[in-house]
Amino acid sequence: MEPLENGQQVIALDIGGPTIGFGGAVIPIPLSSVVYARGIDTNLTVFGSLHITSLLFSNLQTDFGATYRFYESKNQFVPSFSTSINGNAIYDMNDAKFKFWPQLDINAYWNFGKRNHYAYLGVQNWWELAGVRSQGRPQLDRWLVNPQFGVVFKSKNWFYSIETKLLGPSHDNVNAFVPYFSLLGDKGATGIYLGVGYKF
Repeated sequence: MEPLENGQQVIALDIGGPTIGFGGAVIPIPLSSVVYARGIDTNLTVFGSLHITSLLFSNLQTDFGATYRFYESKNQFVPSFSTSINGNAIYDMNDAKFKFWPQLDINAYWNFGKRNHYAYLGVQNWWELAGVRSQGRPQLDRWLVNPQFGVVFKSKNWFYSIETKLLGPSHDNVNAFVPYFSLLGDKGATGIYLGVGYKF
């Protein structure tokens, strides 16, 4: 969301996913990934990740891309703006199948506190390129828009993040195989994500 400083690097662990009803409680699906990022200059950061949970199920999954800050605010009440362009790819090692999804995020963020923590509000755009889904059925969802909100807390070398996301908020979840929980009731799912990273 906020680019790194020029030459700064980060290794991070992210965990979380859509929330589901499980044993009478609401919990996020524990998806996890390891992320590496590097600041190219003060406005541009490149990144890539490896999804650990997917790998445990014989799926080699990664996302990679860049974040660019196109407006930096000098007023604490006016947000800065950034965009992230991502490529999401997964290779099923059992069936030798490959899929790719492009993604574009646009975020506004506000810095606060002595450590320049920040809160952000934005939208994730995810495109489905395949014309058919499982069992040869036609693809219905070619463009998913997912609003997101999060906070990143910084220390000298560490940062900690929490994010919530409204996943597929325009789509019914009543007949979904997975018992998704959504703040919007029978629409989409609510995702919760936690992250911790080390800067060097």
